[in-house]
Amino acid sequence: MATLTKDSKGWRIRWYTREGERKSLRFGKCSERVANQLFAVTSRLIDATEWGLPPDPKVKTWLENLHPEFVAKLQKAGLLESVRQVTLGQATTEFLERSQHYAAWTLSNIHQAFRYLITFFGEDRPLGSVRVADVEDYKRWLLYEAQTRAGRRGLSEATAAKHLSWAGTLYRDFIKREIITHNPFDGVQKGSQVNRDRRVYVPAGIIETLIERAPSLEWKLLLAMARYMGVRVPSEPFSMTWDCVDWERSLIRVPSPKTAKQGKPFRMVPVFLPIRPHLEALWEQAEGKTHIFEELRKRDSIKSGDRGNWKAVNLREQLKRMIIRAGVPPWPKLWQNLRSSAEMDLLARFPPAAVYEWIGHTADVARGHYFQIRQADIDKAISEEWAPPDRAVDLKVAPQVHTRMYKGIQNAN
Repeated sequence: MATLTKDSKGWRIRWYTREGERKSLRFGKCSERVANQLFAVTSRLIDATEWGLPPDPKVKTWLENLHPEFVAKLQKAGLLESVRQVTLGQATTEFLERSQHYAAWTLSNIHQAFRYLITFFGEDRPLGSVRVADVEDYKRWLLYEAQTRAGRRGLSEATAAKHLSWAGTLYRDFIKREIITHNPFDGVQKGSQVNRDRRVYVPAGIIETLIERAPSLEWKLLLAMARYMGVRVPSEPFSMTWDCVDWERSLIRVPSPKTAKQGKPFRMVPVFLPIRPHLEALWEQAEGKTHIFEELRKRDSIKSGDRGNWKAVNLREQLKRMIIRAGVPPWPKLWQNLRSSAEMDLLARFPPAAVYEWIGHTADVARGHYFQIRQADIDKAISEEWAPPDRAVDLKVAPQVHTRMYKGIQNAN
């Protein structure tokens, strides 16, 4: 049985093991109220350790709130064997081992998020010891002090929000496994994961200029598909083979490595008119070739791409050089903004349900990451004549609304 005593050095707990060995653990100098609370926690841990009892759920919660120094004392005394204590380093490693089902580019983002997490908190920080206030400090550090890959200090709001979101996912995973009981990242406003300042609508005229100057037929088709079909470059076009093309129905099967594990390995997309001449020109020279972009695939990094790491297949720099040679200032997110521009043009002509199917994502994803206002939309809004409202129809359809509004105005007066 454990007893609580006090001497000149402060409070301490004493107990005997089942083998008769006498043990003690000092709490140090603290108030009697705090000493009694620590005594309650430690007594339950002693019982669980000595008698092989399951860990008390209340003890788990207490441990997450105890000072790390006292938790270290409990660990040194061998009282945490019944309650698994996980550090941030252990947690991130275990989570990554369980996350191999994610696409390679997603895994890369998780690795980066966890590197920042470990840099700030340290590998040995107990997972359950992080509080909401700590996360607020971490968020400020990400926004103003964290070192970026380009050597700048401070991440963008969108990037910081993504890192905070992955950290929250880590904590939710360990809550499900009953290792911890709270998620401090749920109590922090993470901010938007969308950086609207990097959205740019790329007019079709610019792409036509680039297509005219493109060094090969494959580049001409790639630019046309990116801007008019909105394919994900490089994963989708580099996965296309010539048997993906249905010439009779003028359709093309677009393989989608990104969504394959979600049960959507491909989608059928019309061969839009701006794309067809480039596709036909390349087909005339395709005898004996399997992939549509056979020549562009001849690079060492394509092996990584075929294994799922499409980030290694970097076409961005070559496209950037082509844009500069054409006398056009490069825009942010070169390939993604071509995809976004394609979607906005398609939405102006076709039903949204069809467009989302052709582009290969949901309406929520489109609103969050792709929607943008074109200059043509603004010009139309400020110049097009508006038909006068049919007041008779308005009153007939909703007379109650007009009555309520009128009475409200009367009462206000």
